[in-house]
Amino acid sequence: MTQPRIAVFARLANGNAAPTRVISGQKSLLGRTIHGLAYDPTHDEIVAPNALADAVLVFRAAAEGSERPRRVIQGPQTHLVTPHAVSLDLQNGEILVASLTGRRINVFRWDATGNVAPVRVIEGPKTSLGHIVGLAVDPERNLLAVANSQDILIFNRTDNGDIAPRARIAGPRTGITDEPWQMEFYKGRIFVAASNHFHDNLYNGVTLRNDAKEVPDDPWLNPVLGFVGVWSITDNGDVPPRAMIRGPYSNLLHPVGLALNPKTGEIYVSDSVRNGVLSFLVPQFFQ
Repeated sequence: MTQPRIAVFARLANGNAAPTRVISGQKSLLGRTIHGLAYDPTHDEIVAPNALADAVLVFRAAAEGSERPRRVIQGPQTHLVTPHAVSLDLQNGEILVASLTGRRINVFRWDATGNVAPVRVIEGPKTSLGHIVGLAVDPERNLLAVANSQDILIFNRTDNGDIAPRARIAGPRTGITDEPWQMEFYKGRIFVAASNHFHDNLYNGVTLRNDAKEVPDDPWLNPVLGFVGVWSITDNGDVPPRAMIRGPYSNLLHPVGLALNPKTGEIYVSDSVRNGVLSFLVPQFFQ
């Protein structure tokens, strides 16, 4: 989200559709560069990070307009640093927060509020954590997957402190050449939005001016090979995805956000270059 707002659309919305409602305004405390939202169906709440304020905001799901969050996790005791994505462990009642620049994962109680310390923090050189923008919990197997710099790291769910990951999915066969973004779990599978963008020459075939010294590159305007990949939580090493959505007909360029709807067999993907949300009907991915 590049604008300080949360827009809610009908599930079957298509094309240039207007949102059914919008959470926005000064009272909402939302800031830009929010790269991951989470919905808590147990308590009917929306959880959103505010990276610029080092905070996590919790709204009632039906919030609209300039409405204040129900709870705000913020302050020096939280150890939050540029939180860019959140994930919920509903079975164990926890909010997990990925720090983009702090190279850490903070875990809070689901009802945490104010200047409160996390119950666990994964950080340190052994963790191999770098640029983190996504994470997901498998409470049945007590595992945590992290979208890291050019790889996917797997930790035990209750890991704490400077501890090495138990597995790492990375290498040319994975198709991840830049960085994975938001991810979700479903029945032992990791669904990942991989944003692979390259510094390809955007100006191939263009005649340069006589005084031009070099051709500029713009990876944000020329991303290629972004895809949605599915791995097993037990995968380790240079393992190709077990299922993929990719290619020119998918319209995926720079996928960053991801949400699952197993009941209808749908995957929703936000694309930061398309500036929209794409819906895919793939019931076979959930079988």
